[in-house]
Amino acid sequence: MTAVGDILPPSRTSFEVAVAAGMSDTLPVPLRQVMNPLEAPESFLPFLAAHFSVDLWYSDWPLSRKRMMIANAIPLARMKGTRQAAIDFLAYVDGALVDALAHPTRFAMGRGIVGRTPIGHPPFMARYLVKVETVKEPRAFVLGRGIIGRSIIKASARVPLGRCLEALKVAKAPETQIRVDFAHMRPVTFGDGFTFSDGLTFGRYVDRTVLS
Repeated sequence: MTAVGDILPPSRTSFEVAVAAGMSDTLPVPLRQVMNPLEAPESFLPFLAAHFSVDLWYSDWPLSRKRMMIANAIPLARMKGTRQAAIDFLAYVDGALVDALAHPTRFAMGRGIVGRTPIGHPPFMARYLVKVETVKEPRAFVLGRGIIGRSIIKASARVPLGRCLEALKVAKAPETQIRVDFAHMRPVTFGDGFTFSDGLTFGRYVDRTVLS
């Protein structure tokens, strides 16, 4: 196969020779591999994420999660502003969408009967009920906090909460505001219809399933 430099005239300059060498089809750059998020070297992934306009990224993510975020960047971008986008983006930060409520919607009329009234709910406001693990191992500074109702066994980690908030900001439509409720547990009440044989007692908590 004829190289590009072989067809240059005898009067070629050193600059022209260098440019011709750069136009070779045998450059030692694995372009197909580098541009594939599932095969690119780990050190190149941040640059690839910027190339695909990835909006949610954390350097301490597992390698597999980084690759999947880049690979799904375009489909995720198309879903922004939908409930599914909130679900998908939350999954990348280990969060789960339990319930969502937004008004105005075409089903807003008459919902006050079942206790989910849009009265007083601002327009273009979405409310989310999110479940995420926020408990970490206790540290030394936790000792001495064993006041009534404040356990010394577990301490809350705020990092997962912040990441869920960031994920929902990325997932929402630009004109939409959000409010996020992380209280995905509630105290047991008589209205739950439990019996003591169920193992539930007052002071215990059960999962919340809807926003109220």
